[in-house]
Amino acid sequence: MEDYIHHSMPPIIAEQAALRQIESIINQNGKTLADFNLPTLDEFLDYVPQNEEEDVQVLIDEANRVRPLLNDNQRQIADAILSALSEQPNNENKQSRLFFMDGPAGCGKTFTYNYLIAETSSRHIITATAAWTGIAATLLKKGCTLHGLFKLPVPILENSTCNVTPNSIHGKFLRQVSLYLLDEASMIPKHALNAIDKLLQDVCNNKFPFGGKVIGNMFSDFH
Repeated sequence: MEDYIHHSMPPIIAEQAALRQIESIINQNGKTLADFNLPTLDEFLDYVPQNEEEDVQVLIDEANRVRPLLNDNQRQIADAILSALSEQPNNENKQSRLFFMDGPAGCGKTFTYNYLIAETSSRHIITATAAWTGIAATLLKKGCTLHGLFKLPVPILENSTCNVTPNSIHGKFLRQVSLYLLDEASMIPKHALNAIDKLLQDVCNNKFPFGGKVIGNMFSDFH
């Protein structure tokens, strides 16, 4: 609520905005506000979307501010990913929708990822960001762990599957995501990648790699 109040939103409206944001998060796990004895949304909800448009403008401004700061390599990978998002998956482009960004620590990979998050969000493209560890996830805007995003089991074995069904609330959310940005890809076990691949194919009802979603993988080398 304090974040919304800081942006000059009245406290009573800020409460509704905060509740709706909480609801959007817990709905991904099949839960509702009532499950946690939180207040229900009321008539003030109709006012909240006006602030979302302001948030979109903030994202547009952020993307426009950051883009000139990208170097040639950063701009090239960002443009390639944005271009892939404008196309539907097919047999010809199914492999070109998978991106791998490698480079030494401090070269600006996370900077590029955060630009992509601002750019896609300003275009109303749903992007999900995740990393294998919680610490790495904190460096990404709206980052979470791969276990949280894809409901991976513990431990992950060769025949493991994700705890998500296509028609569940979370399955529908994963289907709506157009871009997945995964940090520290080299840490992800192959059994986890196989489980995620099978999940997205199941959720999207196709046999394209990772359900035809655009996947950005990032890895830091230390040479």
